[in-house]
Amino acid sequence: METENIIMFSIGLTIFVLYMVGYLFMVKKANELQKSKLKNDPELTAPYRRADNIDMDGIGNYGRFPIEKSGKKKKK
Repeated sequence: METENIIMFSIGLTIFVLYMVGYLFMVKKANELQKSKLKNDPELTAPYRRADNIDMDGIGNYGRFPIEKSGKKKKK
């Protein structure tokens, strides 16, 4: 009775380990494929390919304003 439990556990563990290895391999492969497609996408320009370390929310430069230039201001 005890050996049957050990055999059944070993078979189940082997199936689980093989499943997890295959799953992690497919995730890694899909990630590499997605990166290569993004890198070779002709619609994206160079500024969009680089990461913006200041842009924390990911919506662009809407929160940053240009520095005001010192000098004479034009009157309307």
